[in-house]
Amino acid sequence: MIRSDRLLYEIAPDGFGSRQCEPWEQWRERVHGVLPQFPEEVLEQWVYRHWKGVLCNWGWLDFQAMSFSKETWSTEEVISQIKTPHDDLVSKFSCRMNNPLFQRSWLVQNMQERGSWPVAPIVLHYERDLYATNGRILKAPFNLLEGHHRLGYLKSLVENDSYVKDKHNIWLARISLH
Repeated sequence: MIRSDRLLYEIAPDGFGSRQCEPWEQWRERVHGVLPQFPEEVLEQWVYRHWKGVLCNWGWLDFQAMSFSKETWSTEEVISQIKTPHDDLVSKFSCRMNNPLFQRSWLVQNMQERGSWPVAPIVLHYERDLYATNGRILKAPFNLLEGHHRLGYLKSLVENDSYVKDKHNIWLARISLH
């Protein structure tokens, strides 16, 4: 697998993390030719908004070999099949949803109202377990790349017998082997 950390450094949003961060529209124009197979929603939600986290956590993946398809999964499929080496975070976010302080969060309110997420999370499909550079294991076949808050909140809605839609959109990412 070809690492993408150098590529990610090259496409970093200018001023990332500052008030003068390169606007999304400008960055999209600059990056579209480098990662043309990335849907706009994936580029914006994952690579642009979370660039530093993507670099640190996922830079070892081959971004240029990734392909994406938008799929609709049942609540049961989402809960039972999508794994993450960050289960501790997902559990923390799930507990947060019941905290009155977090009830004011736009995402919590949106998901409580809609019974699903406003933007599809990104899930990596792979045939075998992968070992990340941070020592964590990505259990095959489905691993969450982006959307830990949303997955935690969905789990909380299910656990609390709250309104949950039957189906949810996800972006499924695949990496072809060289």
